[in-house]
Amino acid sequence: MSELVELLACETCGGAERASHGSARGERLIELLKSASRARGETQVAVASVRCLWLCKRSCAVHVRGGGRVGYLLAELEASEEAASALLDYAALYRRSSDGAVPYREWPQALRGHFVCLVPAPPDHAVTPSSASEAREEQT
Repeated sequence: MSELVELLACETCGGAERASHGSARGERLIELLKSASRARGETQVAVASVRCLWLCKRSCAVHVRGGGRVGYLLAELEASEEAASALLDYAALYRRSSDGAVPYREWPQALRGHFVCLVPAPPDHAVTPSSASEAREEQT
């Protein structure tokens, strides 16, 4: 598969433990992800942020998702170059899979033990705002 994969990182993770330069650990992880992605010339993995992923007691958290595949939430990540590199490596494996499932033996070592949950892929018949509007119009 060659669809875009998104690493959606929590920007407020670890906010109570701000680094000496004032940023939260989540903000630092996002910076490291973006920097590593640029250095690799990565074009198939988008790094984005969200205000909160509700994993505050297990920060730093990242959601891996993309194109009709299952998604994954990872937590208790370090805001480090090693974690950023491992996330990008995992995203590449995830992108090449047809359904988002990456065999455990292929997971980067730095991510093992950090997977919190699997987010089911949206069903093929998911209701979108446009399809919901069309259905209402057909009923009238």
